[in-house]
Order: sequence, then C-alpha cells, then structure tokens
Amino acid sequence: MQTNNNHYFVYICGEQPGNNLQIGTAGDLQQHLQKNQQKSAPDPKKLVYYEHYDREAIALAREKQIKESSPNDNQRLIESMNPNWLDLSDLL
Repeated sequence: MQTNNNHYFVYICGEQPGNNLQIGTAGDLQQHLQKNQQKSAPDPKKLVYYEHYDREAIALAREKQIKESSPNDNQRLIESMNPNWLDLSDLL
C-alpha cells in the first residue's frame, strides 16, 4: 500500500487586523514563506493562520472560500486560531 505524503496548506499572512491580508495555497508552506519574505523584505508579513489538507482540490476550494469571505469573517477566522496575531511560521 502506498502512503499519501501530499500536504497542501491554505494560509493567511498579514500584520494586524484591518490591514491587507495575503491568502493563498502552498504545497511546502515553509519554503513558500521563505521565498515570499525574500521578495518582500521591506514589507514582511507574518503567517497568522493556516489549515492543512491532504488533497489539493480541497485546499484550493477552501482558499477560494476564504478569499470570498468578508474582512470581518477573515479576522474572526484568524483570531479563532491566533487571537494575538503572532507569527506562526515557527510552528511549521
């Protein structure tokens, strides 16, 4: 039997409530964040929320759902996992 090693993350990066949020999907979230931090060094964003999935289609559907949500809904989602908007990248 073959093991499933697929990992897909839906993530939200931002600094604080009310600011622009970056919402996306990545297979290797840690590597993706490192690349983005190098590109946007003057304006780094913290990883403030993420969800893990084992199927890409589910992750992409969830990303779309979050992007279509209101800013208030996204803030509540983030604060359900991370009420202080800490950088969660060290937990990966």
